[in-house]
Amino acid sequence: MEYDGTEFHGSQLQSNARTVQGELENALRKVFNKNIRMYLASRTDSGVHARGQVGRFDEETDMPPDQIRKALNYYMTKDVRVRCAQLVSDGPEGFDPRSDASSRTYVYTLNDARSEPALGRHFVTHVRKQLDVSVMNEASKTFVGSHDFAAFAGPSTPPDAPTQRDVESASVTRKGENIEFKITANAYLHQQIRRIAGVLYNVGTGKVSGDIVGQLLATTERGTASLVMPAEGLCLEEITYNRIGNGSGECGLPAMNSAGSVDLSVN
Repeated sequence: MEYDGTEFHGSQLQSNARTVQGELENALRKVFNKNIRMYLASRTDSGVHARGQVGRFDEETDMPPDQIRKALNYYMTKDVRVRCAQLVSDGPEGFDPRSDASSRTYVYTLNDARSEPALGRHFVTHVRKQLDVSVMNEASKTFVGSHDFAAFAGPSTPPDAPTQRDVESASVTRKGENIEFKITANAYLHQQIRRIAGVLYNVGTGKVSGDIVGQLLATTERGTASLVMPAEGLCLEEITYNRIGNGSGECGLPAMNSAGSVDLSVN
C-alpha cells in the first residue's frame, strides 16, 4: 500500500488520533461488517510517507483479492491506497509481514532550491544551503555493514533494546534540486534514518567532515546524533521478502499454500 503521511499520526493504531492502521481497519469493518485486525510490516512515524508498506489481515471470504482491494480503496480517503492484494499462507508458519521481511528500504529527500517548492513540498525537506552531494555520498558508505547505531537511537527506543543493525546499502544522489539519501537495512531504530539524514546534511554543508560518521558509530551513547530532520522528507520505499513459500504471488509476497489459505496481504 502507499500513503501520504502528512495528515496521519503515524501508521500504528491510536485511540485518539488518525493513523494508517486505523484507516485500513475502518475500511475493513465496512467491507466485512466486523472488526478485523490489520498487521503492518513496518512502523512509520507521524508525517512519514510510504510507497511500499505491506500488511496482512485474516478473513474467510469468497471475495477475490482484487475486489477486496477495490472495496478497501472505496471506503478509504485518497491519501492511502492499497496497490495490490493477494492470498498468502496461513497457520503457524504462515506469512508474517513484519518478521518475514529481510530488508526495508527508505529514501530521505532534501531540496536545496533557492526557494521552497510549492509542488511536492510535503515530500521533501527544504534546506537553505547548497549541499555537496559527493561528500555526502562518500560519508553514507560508512554506514554499510553491521554497526551499533546507538548514537542514532530516538527517545522511543526501549532502554534494553539492542541497537545493532545490518545495512546492505546506502547512497546519496542528486536529482535536479532534490538530494535523495537511500538506505536498505534489516531493521531500524526509532528516528534512526532522520538522524542519519541530519548528519549527512551537516556533512553536505561543510559543517562537519565525513569522519563524523565513524566517530558516531563508535560511541554507545544513545542519541548523540542529535539533529532529527523533519518527517516529511522520509518515505518507506520497499520491503523485501526472501521466503516466498510456493512461489511469489501477484504482489511479490509469499504465495498461498497448498491448503488453500484465505488470508490476504495488501501492498
